[in-house]
Amino acid sequence: AQSPQHFEERKSTGSMISVYEDTFFAELIAYQPALDVLAELGYLRPRWSSGYIISKPPHSPPLFWHQDWLGWNEPISYTDLPQQLFLMYYLVDTDQRNGCLRVIAGSHRKRHALHNIAEEAHADNWSRYTDPGHLIYQSVLGEQALPVQAGDLVIGDSRLLHGSYANQSHQRRTVITLWFHPDFDSSPEPIRAHLNRKQSRVLDWPLSVQQRVQHLVPDYDGQKEPMTVNRIPNNKLK
Repeated sequence: AQSPQHFEERKSTGSMISVYEDTFFAELIAYQPALDVLAELGYLRPRWSSGYIISKPPHSPPLFWHQDWLGWNEPISYTDLPQQLFLMYYLVDTDQRNGCLRVIAGSHRKRHALHNIAEEAHADNWSRYTDPGHLIYQSVLGEQALPVQAGDLVIGDSRLLHGSYANQSHQRRTVITLWFHPDFDSSPEPIRAHLNRKQSRVLDWPLSVQQRVQHLVPDYDGQKEPMTVNRIPNNKLK
């Protein structure tokens, strides 16, 4: 169970628990049907880096608009080649009433007005929902709702502007989000170095569990420094 402070700090996002906290999630990380879907998309050797169980409490506010890519200093971030995908597994039927995903189609490759206000969207003040009237929480022209059924998987580019509607229901809305890197072997070395460095927590798992996900762990033994983390796209995103 999470503390009251945890929920106070995450009114907009809902509770967030890392999948590293329970080895049970190794089974989902290595779930072959999902890997088969990535293969159908042309990604035969994906890697996985992290993930969260995200649960919006009943009667909680919208999730602010944001995008999740950290590598905007890398030129490849301004091409069609995705460097990171979210795989979202919904545990309950989800629609606009209880907090389904909403997206701005094409915003992973084209600048949108929301980019100008979402640059620091992971700042604590947005998560705390201290300014409910701010545009970052509102419906905007061109948004698309993605209602799903329990068990559905939604895959998207981490650069995509997205959020969620408020949960107006009496039940929690829970989703498990896993971050995959679809073409890791072709990613620039600074990106691979960054992702390799993040994997130290896998070593805390029992060896049998490590072996289950080992083929998905980013591996890099080159000499390049990890990329500089930057959440804000520059003027190359037009």
